Amino acid sequence: MISSTLGDNSKLQVDNVSYEINDKLIINGMSFSVKSGEMLFIEGSNGSGKTTLLRILSGLMQADEGQITWNGKSIEEDRIEFNQQLTYLGHSTGVKAELSTLENINFFSSLSGLPQRESSQAAIEWVGLQGYEDSPGRHLSYGQQRRIALTRLLMEPSQLWVLDEPFAGLDKKMIGALELRFKEHVDNGGLLVLTSHQHIELDQVNTSRLQLG
Repeated sequence: MISSTLGDNSKLQVDNVSYEINDKLIINGMSFSVKSGEMLFIEGSNGSGKTTLLRILSGLMQADEGQITWNGKSIEEDRIEFNQQLTYLGHSTGVKAELSTLENINFFSSLSGLPQRESSQAAIEWVGLQGYEDSPGRHLSYGQQRRIALTRLLMEPSQLWVLDEPFAGLDKKMIGALELRFKEHVDNGGLLVLTSHQHIELDQVNTSRLQLG
């Protein structure tokens, strides 16, 4: 398993961010930061703005007010550099229906343009998809497609993980493997921002919580 250090000086800073939908203020003047070796757990009921906030943090949506910086630079200032250090997993798996499991994994791993941290076969074994290497995405269940998306957490060398309900569609064994991977990432200097309706066993991780709504 991965043990190399990602770095200890990275910081995601959020300053006075607001976002409005149909005259309703979903996010109101929010400010916080996440540094290397830290996890931020964002909590809130459905409709409280969790997914919206994660998409704003990832640069997929633009805030109405405020600024988000990565290592002192606006995330809009150098999108290539920021994207190379970001792994975002949302509700959609992103799995291509016409590609096989192996082809989908290789496609995901090529997105950052950086070298893989682990082999495709190691990733397949980690998520328990042995025997499905040649199965097209359209023949896989939602849970299996989620596992393909999660291989990015093993293969990509990114520092910042932004994860929206990463445990959805997973069994107990895979949830345990994912919790261990989260701890490894943070212990190695990574940053983790996530939402989840499930309890997370990460007592030894440097964690802060943000309540929305």
